Amino acid sequence: MEGLIFQSSEFGTDEIYANMEEYIMQITRDNYSQYAQMVQQMFGKKASSNDPLAQCDYGNFSLRFKPVDINFTKPNWDTIMTKRDKPAMSEEEFDEAIKELARKEFATGKRDDDAYRKLCMQHGETVSPDRKAIYESSMKKTGGKMNAACMFWDSKGNKTLSYNPESRNWKAISTDEEFARARVFTSIYNDELARLKEEYGKKAKGNVSYSKIKVDISAERSKEKNNNEGNTIDLQI
Repeated sequence: MEGLIFQSSEFGTDEIYANMEEYIMQITRDNYSQYAQMVQQMFGKKASSNDPLAQCDYGNFSLRFKPVDINFTKPNWDTIMTKRDKPAMSEEEFDEAIKELARKEFATGKRDDDAYRKLCMQHGETVSPDRKAIYESSMKKTGGKMNAACMFWDSKGNKTLSYNPESRNWKAISTDEEFARARVFTSIYNDELARLKEEYGKKAKGNVSYSKIKVDISAERSKEKNNNEGNTIDLQI
């Protein structure tokens, strides 16, 4: 998801939505070639040595099940996007949670990075491939050793997960579905920030309490509810 622009310059929150070095460790079509070249250069430096890394060829599909004797850090699935047994919350709950996060940013003037990171990961995982199962399947075929490609593919031949032996970092490789999901997240978040700016003014960010925002939202919902009830016609005889 690195490469998806989180645009909200009017609020001072321009971000790359999925700079996964910072957020959820993701590689995209946009940065894959550059990242692959960097890893390959690292392998190339080992080519004339007895280092097991000399046997590796990053992203070489034909080596996906060739075991290589290198030490590697096992993936931490708490920080890598993968399919979960069930979504963290319903779509309606996600929608409200994203808006709540935007409201807190508007009230405080700064984003809660930890909360943002966790929520955008949970939201995206509803469409993520089962990277954990893919990894475990590969490990069974290599006897628990890293494969010489340092990469993991799904049954259709799509790259899903990679490992950098030098940095010992795991990176998920984005799918089109995850890209689309990320756009939904940023759209909800930005729309709520824009709504708050419209309601409270351009200079209100960081100067309106979260409690006031909540009270105003509650009052607006009550007003809408009363209006809807007032427009209801009882047709019973």
